[in-house]
Amino acid sequence: MSAVLITGSAGLIGSEATLFFANLGFDVIGIDNNMRQVFFGADASTEWQRQFLTNNLGKRYRHYNLDIRDSVAIADVVKKYGNDLRLVIHTAAQPSHDWAARDPHTDFGVNAEGTLNMLEAVRKHAPEAPFIFTSTNKVYGDTPNRLPLIELENRWEIDPSHTYANGIREDMSVDQTLHSLFGASKVAADVLVQEYGRYFGMKTVCFRGGCLTGPNHSGTQLHGFLAYLMRCAATNTPYHVFGYQGKQVRDNIHSADLIAAFYEFFKAPRSGEVYNIGGSRFSNCSMLEAIHLCEEISGKAMEWRYQDQNRTGDHIWWVSDVSKFQSHYPNWQLRYDVPAILREIYEVGLERWKPRVQTAGASAAGLGAQASRLLSTEEEPRFEKSDNLPAIAGETPALPGVTKKNVLGIGIDAVDYAETVEQIVGAAKAKTPFALSALAVHGVMTGVLDRAHRYRLNHFDLLVPDGQPVRWALNLLHRAELRDRVYGPNLMLKVCEKAAAEGLPIYLYGSRTEVLNQLTTNLRRQFPTLEIAGMQPSRFRQLTAEEKQEVANEIKASGAAITFVGLGCPRQEVWAYEYRDALQMPLLAVGAAFDFHAGAMPQAPPGLQKYGLEWFYRLLHEPRRLWRRYVLLNPAYLSLLLLQLTKLKKFSLTEGLPPTQELRHG
Repeated sequence: MSAVLITGSAGLIGSEATLFFANLGFDVIGIDNNMRQVFFGADASTEWQRQFLTNNLGKRYRHYNLDIRDSVAIADVVKKYGNDLRLVIHTAAQPSHDWAARDPHTDFGVNAEGTLNMLEAVRKHAPEAPFIFTSTNKVYGDTPNRLPLIELENRWEIDPSHTYANGIREDMSVDQTLHSLFGASKVAADVLVQEYGRYFGMKTVCFRGGCLTGPNHSGTQLHGFLAYLMRCAATNTPYHVFGYQGKQVRDNIHSADLIAAFYEFFKAPRSGEVYNIGGSRFSNCSMLEAIHLCEEISGKAMEWRYQDQNRTGDHIWWVSDVSKFQSHYPNWQLRYDVPAILREIYEVGLERWKPRVQTAGASAAGLGAQASRLLSTEEEPRFEKSDNLPAIAGETPALPGVTKKNVLGIGIDAVDYAETVEQIVGAAKAKTPFALSALAVHGVMTGVLDRAHRYRLNHFDLLVPDGQPVRWALNLLHRAELRDRVYGPNLMLKVCEKAAAEGLPIYLYGSRTEVLNQLTTNLRRQFPTLEIAGMQPSRFRQLTAEEKQEVANEIKASGAAITFVGLGCPRQEVWAYEYRDALQMPLLAVGAAFDFHAGAMPQAPPGLQKYGLEWFYRLLHEPRRLWRRYVLLNPAYLSLLLLQLTKLKKFSLTEGLPPTQELRHG
């Protein structure tokens, strides 16, 4: 038996961790007594999440309704599983400043004594298990408020010349500062976790989080900023802003991104480590900015009220510098920014705030909250418009006569390799803006789940059917009679062959330096006359506006006529959308083609590719990274396709929402 013990297993982070590790094949031992309902009332109850875990994970999840302040009961559970425990994740906490001030004994008992109970039990009965603790940035007290801050129209910002301009590092002192009682209890727990690592040699880590958020957050007025704000927007509930003119800034990290960090630590644990973890410069917002986003996403004007008195110990500006963690674990990167987080909270939250009728047979058990939301047969407002939509990619559209076919509200082009290469070369010779993506099921579903991304995709010049299930959909829904898909890696080689023959230089953007170097070598070996004008590896972070312009200038200065983009879905599609008009050339988002042609990743055997089973091959090779993509999205895609095929649900190509800001993926 290999087990993971998780406290607070029905909470935001605990439930995300439970699902993640259960799907990796671990047995999960969950400890949660729904004390969040005691702290914040019935609306904050996590009982719905516990029931979901129990019903859907079956024997893989064992729940204990225990209070972490009960040292004997905690020790008994840890002792029961002993050396079978491969990992302990401690997320249970009292998380509110206000509640701590009202009942400091309970706050300290849960946060400090409860953590001590967990550490002692693990030290005695499972000493080899890494111990992950969800600490908080409140351990720094109000020291961040002494930074040189500049008031802007909608937010506070730090002096750009300051050492913390890219975010606050772990070297900020936790001493001589006003913490709030909540912050003080978390400091005590944080130091205990470090000490057990250093004194006893245990593999311990404190993740000092910014705002932790996600669709499973039972947000309330006293805790759960984004989740509660979006709930207020959706349900016309007044929202209260406390102090700092609503310009206070928070970085926000999605629970899935945090669990990905936990997993990286689990694979290579260290002793007594501390990391600031949050949305960093990639994902942050002020209260005013968040309110504006919620209004745009919900389509409703928010009623919010301002109180001049801020909460004790509250930060004016907090952005985490995550570079220390990334230097120790370079494979980790943030995937969700604030708009994406809020859209997901809104779409998933409607299931709880305003229950909708589900299609027979569809349930959250099989598909997860996000996917099951899309199986509703409730009709949504639609435009009276043909399912075939002309290409609409900006001010300089694609070649006339090309039409897009509606697959789940995404306009996929029914084209073959020859037509695709012809359009790419034509745009390259004409120096015309042109964005292309080769979409498999995952690529289609990113647009289905995210209305802003749907808008981006439906403004591409060409979306070609990379995956067999996408080709099948075109043939079933629209009688396209496509004999083959347009597979991104093969398309890349065909374009390179044509570019070499026509004297069109190419540019490679994305992936890692070592992959690009090998890819360049392999392409030149296969196409000796191909001119590779330049290449840039991904920086794996959000770029500044100035850096984005520098990237565009470098590509243009290289003399390239075609740029291949290998940032992975959906980052590469965002990149192509945002650079399309600036670069005046074909931008081809080709996914894993860089890794395949560099020999960094094996391709599925032709037999599996033919029958649309390469996802299974990739899942076998990368289960930890890809399980969520395939286990959740593939069934959702098939279910939605059946609804479209039987006309039980209509999908419109015009229901995307224009993105509210540039993401500037680099």
